Amino acid sequence: MRVAIIANGDTPRHAVPRAAFAAADLRVACDGALAAARALGHEPNYVVGDGDSLSAADRNALGDRFVRVTEQDTNDLCKAFRFVQSMPRISDEISIALLGTTGLREDHTLANIFHLIDFAAEIPDTSIITDYGTFVAVRDEQTFPCHPGEAISVFAPLPDTRVSSRGLVWPLDGVDLAPLWRGSLNRTAGIAFTLHASRPILLYRPHERDARTGA
Repeated sequence: MRVAIIANGDTPRHAVPRAAFAAADLRVACDGALAAARALGHEPNYVVGDGDSLSAADRNALGDRFVRVTEQDTNDLCKAFRFVQSMPRISDEISIALLGTTGLREDHTLANIFHLIDFAAEIPDTSIITDYGTFVAVRDEQTFPCHPGEAISVFAPLPDTRVSSRGLVWPLDGVDLAPLWRGSLNRTAGIAFTLHASRPILLYRPHERDARTGA
């Protein structure tokens, strides 16, 4: 089952996140992102949050599709993810695309990106898709197909993480990635690359430029 959760950041413009939203079997919007979901041409199946960003008319129109979560310990993206996680699954094969997670406020952007480590620990096939690229969490060892010369960045937000690589122009073996910038701006050397990490890390791969929107 393909799930798309849209948060209250920038409304996606690039073809990749827009396609992920259109192709989803289940669409969930954080309550501040209802208008963004509609702008993408699809009414969400559920809207999750404390409701502060919804008008009374929207709350009434949504009816049971509005899932109110009043706790303030986590943000609306976390609430929406937990809601999806709690739903009865049609299949164990579930993927979640997190959209609208960046833009507007940099602190929200950073928090959402680093939440991906926790989300992927619960549902491994979870990704953040922005207008410019895709973040995935890498656990243990994973190999990715690629083209020579592709740009990639690796971030190790957890302490004492040891990372090694194959197939990158600048190998990561023995590199201290505690300064978060140090694994960024690498490139692929061949048609596949492998990352091995002692603790979960984040991999970022930019999209090709969308000629239609310029994103």
